[in-house]
Amino acid sequence: MNGDRRTNLAAATTSGVSMLIAAAGSVIGALAGFDLSPETWPSDARVAIAGIAACTVCAASADLSEPALTWLRRRLGLRTGRPTDAPTAPSLDESVDLAATAVKDDAVIRAASAAWHLDHSYGFLDHASQWQGHEDGTATYYLAPGILLHHRTERNGRGLAMPHFTLLTGDDRELPVDHVKEIHAYLLTRAARDGSADDPTELPATV
Repeated sequence: MNGDRRTNLAAATTSGVSMLIAAAGSVIGALAGFDLSPETWPSDARVAIAGIAACTVCAASADLSEPALTWLRRRLGLRTGRPTDAPTAPSLDESVDLAATAVKDDAVIRAASAAWHLDHSYGFLDHASQWQGHEDGTATYYLAPGILLHHRTERNGRGLAMPHFTLLTGDDRELPVDHVKEIHAYLLTRAARDGSADDPTELPATV
């Protein structure tokens, strides 16, 4: 029992240290990203840069601190074996399937998380369950018959991955979208067009 308690305490200690390092990295990155971005930029852009910087610094601090955390785990008597040493490692085919599922799930989360770029109301496009991920890392959102919202990431001039949304309208066209009002306007236009086509009282145009 004492051994189990010691192991649990050691695991909690290393986990706490790791979380503190990650939190510190995130705060430092966010503050640096916000302060270094030009004051003339819109507040939304500065907040986005701060978020990107927070994630970048958090990941970098986690990588840099891993050797120290590994040493700490060993000092506390925790196992630090590599995952490939596990006797129940998946086969290559299983790993391929797991990776494919992870790519699609990741695409869904990225699309739902990036939806705030289009809609700040947080009630329309940010539901992950409405997005469908694909193995190429993109995701689609079903809006109406023959109308999909497509999300992918593109790197800008600074090499940062930025969200890119387009409307797939079923006629081999991709319409870039920057705001939810553009989606609303297109749906209204499509509804009016399709409604007129289906209205039996609408007379055909005379030549």
